[in-house]
Amino acid sequence: MQRINVSLDSLRAERIAAICGRDVLATILAGLKAAKQAGFAPIKINMVVMRGVNDDEIDEMVDFCIEQEFVLRLIEAMPMGTTGRNAQYLDLQPVRRRLQQERGLIATDVPGGGPARYMKTPDARLSIGFITPLSEHFCATCNRVRLAADGTMYLCLGQREQLAFGPLLRRGATDDEIVGALRSAMSLKPERHEFNEKPEKISRIMAATGG
Repeated sequence: MQRINVSLDSLRAERIAAICGRDVLATILAGLKAAKQAGFAPIKINMVVMRGVNDDEIDEMVDFCIEQEFVLRLIEAMPMGTTGRNAQYLDLQPVRRRLQQERGLIATDVPGGGPARYMKTPDARLSIGFITPLSEHFCATCNRVRLAADGTMYLCLGQREQLAFGPLLRRGATDDEIVGALRSAMSLKPERHEFNEKPEKISRIMAATGG
């Protein structure tokens, strides 16, 4: 393992406590320092931008990531569970246009970039990705699946297709059987999500999904 993603939705202790349910900002920052000292690169900071919660911290987070030489990924809140179906959603397209104008951002690529569309500052001190599942979805190029701690593989966060690997592993499945199950799972991956059309469809929350 050479690179890591770390969720950090705010740089203010009271907001992190409200979002996470615990006062863990100091712990997160200490972990980031340790990861940097250990040589992980790139270190990506995932910030879910929520209207009225932390959207006033975007520029502060940009400056923090420049200072620490981290990659920043701004993420739109997805309507998953009761916490996702609320007024906190923020369209990141205006944010991207503003940062592009103010910071002179230009298109770029980042190793292991996944669904994010990346831009960088002209001096390359900052790479910033925008993950926009609602305002500009990336379903056509999505190659991501999510394996939860209980062995369930979710083929799309916005659909119900899944495959349980736990029973296979517990009964001592062979490598060939596991490969076959993986291939079967990939065939279940849906064409696209329906967050905009059916926001009530997925009731599980990200904290429960894990992976």
